[in-house]
Amino acid sequence: MAKDQSDEELRARVFISCGQNKSSEEPLLAAGIKDKLTALGFDPYVAVGEQSLRGLKENLFEQLNKSEYFVFIDFKRERLDHLDLHRGSLFSHQELAVASFLEIDVLALQEQGVKQNDGILGFVQGNAIPFWDRPKLPDLVAEQVQDRIESGAWDPRWRNELILTREPNYYSDATPVQLGKLGRFFHVGVHNRHRRKTAMNCCANLEKLTSLDSGVESPLKTVEFKWEGYMLPNAHIHALTVRKFDAFWIQHDQPNELKFNSFCDASYFLPRIVGLGRYELTYSVIADNFPTARRSFILTLHSKLDETSLTTMPRD
Repeated sequence: MAKDQSDEELRARVFISCGQNKSSEEPLLAAGIKDKLTALGFDPYVAVGEQSLRGLKENLFEQLNKSEYFVFIDFKRERLDHLDLHRGSLFSHQELAVASFLEIDVLALQEQGVKQNDGILGFVQGNAIPFWDRPKLPDLVAEQVQDRIESGAWDPRWRNELILTREPNYYSDATPVQLGKLGRFFHVGVHNRHRRKTAMNCCANLEKLTSLDSGVESPLKTVEFKWEGYMLPNAHIHALTVRKFDAFWIQHDQPNELKFNSFCDASYFLPRIVGLGRYELTYSVIADNFPTARRSFILTLHSKLDETSLTTMPRD
């Protein structure tokens, strides 16, 4: 299992839950916090109010599910009856509830005058840091995050995700014992970008296969693919390392036909590619404790094995 040497820049994602009252300075403060976190090496996202269930699912919930950290800003809202106190931002408290369910690390700040330990903040024991000077809020957030970086509590250089990658040297020539024929095995790397957590019981499969020359998509059955040098369908991937699975292999004396290393005992479960040309292959990897990872690759199948290539498709 090799160390993750992917050249893609790792920037931990921070979900900023901050009031968006357009008649106040709150949107400007949120933008300032975003700029400060970007300068510290993070990839921040500023939450804005969604007006539909679809917007919640596709934007806020998706961003929350992908985030490594959560910054909660509790601005003052209406004054509470018979008290010299205010309620906090209902929408931000709802986002905090989701972040707590997802076990995202929270940095909480609360404006002076908001009722303490009210709402979801009282249940999650957020230990909110008080603030009263709004213009200085971006600097205060940056100082708190910097303190967490220096203590090792926060780190901008990791992500809670698996990434599928392909490098030119991700292949090996070997002779399968059962066939006795020399083949070239093309591998796809699965990078665990978490700084501490091992990805448990990872399984790889081919989700989609399309001929780019004809536009025809081949029907596929779900079957687990083999990991490089390993005889079980489910593998663990340690933090900040990469493990490879066999995307396919080609017999040296049959360069126009792909073969697949998979765990099944029925030939009709295996996809079939015979014929030179270009193909799009989409692989996915599931794990017990990570979001599903998937990526598409372009296969150029050539009559000369050394000219056959498998390259990643650019992501949106």
